[in-house]
Amino acid sequence: MPGKTAQGPYQTSAESQARRAGSLSGRRARVCERCFARNEAGNTYCKVCGEELPETLVEADEDATRHLVPAVARAQLIVEAGSGGVAEFWLEKDVSLVGRSSPADGIVPDVDLTDVDPRRIVSRRHAFIIRKRGGFAVEDLESINGTFLNGVQRLQPHAQTLLRDGDQITFGDVRCIFWTQTEVPA
Repeated sequence: MPGKTAQGPYQTSAESQARRAGSLSGRRARVCERCFARNEAGNTYCKVCGEELPETLVEADEDATRHLVPAVARAQLIVEAGSGGVAEFWLEKDVSLVGRSSPADGIVPDVDLTDVDPRRIVSRRHAFIIRKRGGFAVEDLESINGTFLNGVQRLQPHAQTLLRDGDQITFGDVRCIFWTQTEVPA
């Protein structure tokens, strides 16, 4: 029909393009150059990694920096608490921040070790655990007391080190065991 646009999977009408453009207005954001997280326009530091954000604002919708395809596996950190207890953390994100919470600084890590670190040895932004195509990696974020792998190897800051099932990761003096779980398709 004249004046109509085909509505195939890769085509949109002028009306839906205008609607999409209208939904993006006012969605100015700063995208972190280090971890690519979308941050609010008024933020100065990245909410994920703490890196200083660029001055430039971009037009970005809510899904601009998210993966839409579910991951093949998820991981778990099992923390040996000092009182003989155990804390478990599931790593559900592509980039999980490990550290201690600090509400005054706006730091809320995905793996919050505050309760198992009474001596405050773990840095607020201590390390990342990153989901990669072939598995997971750990990256120290210039923590003061270091990140160690299997009790012997102190990780270099900002160098990603691949993790295997059963690896022992020590953040400061908080010991954790790393495990992965393959998700079975439903």
